[in-house]
Amino acid sequence: MGNTVGSANSDFWNLKTKDDAYIVGLWCADGYHRTSSIGISNTDSDLIEKFRKFFLKFLSAERLKLRIYHPDKFLRRTKAYHLYVNSRPLLRKFRELKNNVTKFINGDLILPYMAGRFDGDGSVAKDFYRDCRIVYGNLGEAQNDLELMLSLGFQKMKIYNYRTAKTFCLYFSRLETNKFLSLIYPHSIRLQKSVFAPRRDLITTVV
Repeated sequence: MGNTVGSANSDFWNLKTKDDAYIVGLWCADGYHRTSSIGISNTDSDLIEKFRKFFLKFLSAERLKLRIYHPDKFLRRTKAYHLYVNSRPLLRKFRELKNNVTKFINGDLILPYMAGRFDGDGSVAKDFYRDCRIVYGNLGEAQNDLELMLSLGFQKMKIYNYRTAKTFCLYFSRLETNKFLSLIYPHSIRLQKSVFAPRRDLITTVV
């Protein structure tokens, strides 16, 4: 592909790989964009590195820009990273994918996409059983992801509107939390770094 990002023939444009689907989910959750720039902000350096490697499939390293925000007593408790690049074609494609998730994400791309969503804006209790949820900025995105999960056989999920926080949460029932986490585990950087023990029968059966 070289150092350009205008070709419509790349694997990413056709969304063929699970890594691409993960990146889309991660950007939908924690993505950054301005008029002509696109990137990601996160406190997890491993997620930043994952996105950096994706960028390098299309762009030269010299084009990438990384800002590091160190902890201070007023604004942040942990180190934060902001990785971005100026690329209108890449930004247009990401926006297209985000606005048409149910069109582009299907089949074996759903789980890596949801893993990216979870790694960016998801959480679960320390027992990996209670309070499994993903946070969204608008109802449409939450409904799209609910539709994707229903297509995989999940049945006990709900969307809650937290009006004060102006967010929507997609909640997984305790009866389906282990199933969800086990299925996204092979793609989730956060879960693989945790003490969560996936059910191998679910992974080998579905993935």
